[in-house]
Amino acid sequence: MSSPEVEQSFRNIVMFYSKELKQVDAGLKSSVFFNEPQRKKLTKIGVFHRIYIHKGCRLLLSDKAKQVLNSMEPSNINPSMI
Repeated sequence: MSSPEVEQSFRNIVMFYSKELKQVDAGLKSSVFFNEPQRKKLTKIGVFHRIYIHKGCRLLLSDKAKQVLNSMEPSNINPSMI
């Protein structure tokens, strides 16, 4: 269970990197957009999760990060809130 501040911070990070994270979700490598310390930090806070394959490992977007990205899609934004 996380505090509301931690949840808001997570959403802010995902929204800040939304352009890069959408491209990683589409199949590009995270190392194209993020350096090693950034990837480590994003994995630690739960934006990425690590999967192991036969030639090493790969960072994929976590389900929680995908939910935040999907919630900020233009089709999901209420026009009255703009």
